Amino acid sequence: MVMRASDFPELQDTPLRKIYFLALRQTPAEYQRIANIVETRRAFEDDLRMAEFGTIPQHVEGDVPLFEDAVEAETRRYTPLEFSLGYVMTQTFREDELHGIAVRMTEGLRRSVRHSFETQFYEILNNSTSATLSRHKGFDGLALLSTAHTSAAAGFGTQSNTLSTAATLSQSAIETAVQAYYGWTGEKGLPSLHTPRIAVIHYNDQFKAARLFKNAERFDTANREDNWIRKGPDDNGISSFIASRYFTASNQWFLLAAKGEHSLNFFVRVQPQFETHVDFATGNFQAKTRWRGISGFSDWRGVYGSKGY
Repeated sequence: MVMRASDFPELQDTPLRKIYFLALRQTPAEYQRIANIVETRRAFEDDLRMAEFGTIPQHVEGDVPLFEDAVEAETRRYTPLEFSLGYVMTQTFREDELHGIAVRMTEGLRRSVRHSFETQFYEILNNSTSATLSRHKGFDGLALLSTAHTSAAAGFGTQSNTLSTAATLSQSAIETAVQAYYGWTGEKGLPSLHTPRIAVIHYNDQFKAARLFKNAERFDTANREDNWIRKGPDDNGISSFIASRYFTASNQWFLLAAKGEHSLNFFVRVQPQFETHVDFATGNFQAKTRWRGISGFSDWRGVYGSKGY
């Protein structure tokens, strides 16, 4: 498709007061606050799950001690996807356009790239209960949120990082999530030692989230009780949240551990590239952008949430 001067007659008119093209400010990037961003130089990246050693048993003097093997389990592969967009405009359009819009078209491409980075990362959370695609599955072959996560070693029970019945953001739901964090174990039953640090909620819930995570006192009681979500029973509460613009379900929410303590990963194989070209035969100006990357997760620990309903 080619943009021609005849398609934009108003841009050849000088009395225009203002043109609303790229008029809105960009907000700070959301994904950078929570994603483990990895620049890769390979066609794919693999994560491997291994089970550590378990609890040390009591030893009887003179007996042979127990020797235990580490267990190598599943791999999780990340294969980058390719994204590209461009535009074409005629030489006449560039010559006759009087308001500088033509030269800002590349800036529009950059905004589109920024948006695609956000939506591609949030693909993980927006599909957190789906295991249809391989990129939506973790080591155990299950979706990010599940009540039946399995361990790499046999003989250990299942674990949950979601409510048995989906619920909207609330005091009781957050308390349940925090308690679950402290109950998680590793591949052979040792405590996993994950701690929730930040909440990610839909922007519709930002005022509710502010009451939950910012108030020194609970907002839902009349006796001015301390807000232990914010303070934390051990002075290690949650006071930060992201009101996301990229959720596809308005009532989903997540509690995340710090970056590096969860595996919400964003692999970038090729950083955004921008190329321009003037076609000799037609004089048409061509511009395009391209990048390669993929988001996904391997281990579910460090994430607790409710997908919504």
